[in-house]
Amino acid sequence: MTSTPVFNIGDAGLRRRAPRLAGDARRSQIIEAASRFFADHGFSGPTRDLAASIGVTQALLYRYFDSKTDLIDAVFAEVFKTHWSDAALERFEASASLPSVDRIADVYLAMLSGVTETATRLFFRAGLDSYAGPIQRSIELSLPLWTAIIACWRQEQGLPSLAQKPLLEGERALVVSLHEAMIMIRVREHVLQAERRLADAEEIRQVAEIYDAGARPVLLRIHGADAGLRSMPSQVGVVDEAQAAA
Repeated sequence: MTSTPVFNIGDAGLRRRAPRLAGDARRSQIIEAASRFFADHGFSGPTRDLAASIGVTQALLYRYFDSKTDLIDAVFAEVFKTHWSDAALERFEASASLPSVDRIADVYLAMLSGVTETATRLFFRAGLDSYAGPIQRSIELSLPLWTAIIACWRQEQGLPSLAQKPLLEGERALVVSLHEAMIMIRVREHVLQAERRLADAEEIRQVAEIYDAGARPVLLRIHGADAGLRSMPSQVGVVDEAQAAA
């Protein structure tokens, strides 16, 4: 005897009801579907439509997640677990014998190879929808690698180590620009749907070369300006004393 498909009538019309799943499996299914849904429709997309796309009721969603915000947080938690790890920093540190440009190209090639279309679109949506939490978290997770890149550049330029002189804001802005240029490779591909003219390895290498070469004079300027600012109070004091003596 053949079984008859079960259908459920709801706001979305006639749809096939999703098969029963164990709690953890259902939660994972919802997170996976929500990732695609929010990537396509933004975070203002109704959870009713999300539920319909899975074949479950909206009420079932809220059995697993307290709120829509809770669901979005779970989506990004999964993205961070999949796309961010200590592997990038470990890879960069393991190549310490190579020039900085080679190390940067290598680590970003490894990183971007694992960045999916859904993850790219989710972060792009987060920016458009002013959903700052995931962006801030990605910065926190990326900072150790960025700091290691700055330390490498400083060493090659004969500048003070980070132990001797903390990271400067200008340096942070510089390495963030490098990171954003790398991420834009995926944004152009997955969001803008732009034609790819270079393979990943070649394009990433090109970006690494541009920023590695450009970073050197910028770092010297940043450190020179910082040294000048540090010396200004004592210079002002000397001038004041000379004027007072006169």
